Amino acid sequence: MRSLIFVCLGLISLGLEFARASRLVPTGGRERSGYSLFDQTDLTEGKRLFETRCFVCHGRDGKGDGPSATGLAERPQDLTDPNWQKSNADDLIGIVIKEGGVAIGKTGAMPPNPDLNKEQIQSLVAFVRTLGGH
Repeated sequence: MRSLIFVCLGLISLGLEFARASRLVPTGGRERSGYSLFDQTDLTEGKRLFETRCFVCHGRDGKGDGPSATGLAERPQDLTDPNWQKSNADDLIGIVIKEGGVAIGKTGAMPPNPDLNKEQIQSLVAFVRTLGGH
């Protein structure tokens, strides 16, 4: 009887692990883990943050053509560029959002956003990914 209980508990925990894994979305190697929990990220919040903080330089569509882009020495990143999307991990994008461009040796024109919490950064990264068609 005791063995049957342990087997049942093991099957339940295995089932729970498979259920959790089914919510993971492959990211094609953009993150270190290779997976992202986009279904648990608030894209509405990410869009709101983008429209209030990022569009001035990156533009409404993320092409780097915002109203303030013309006055900058270095053109803001085109976030819709498929090569850029493929070559930058979500973690790296999050670092740039949080710490600014200087954190990765880029221009200081990309300001840091130290007031954003982890969830806000994740939602902003998820929104940036949608600009690349993901």
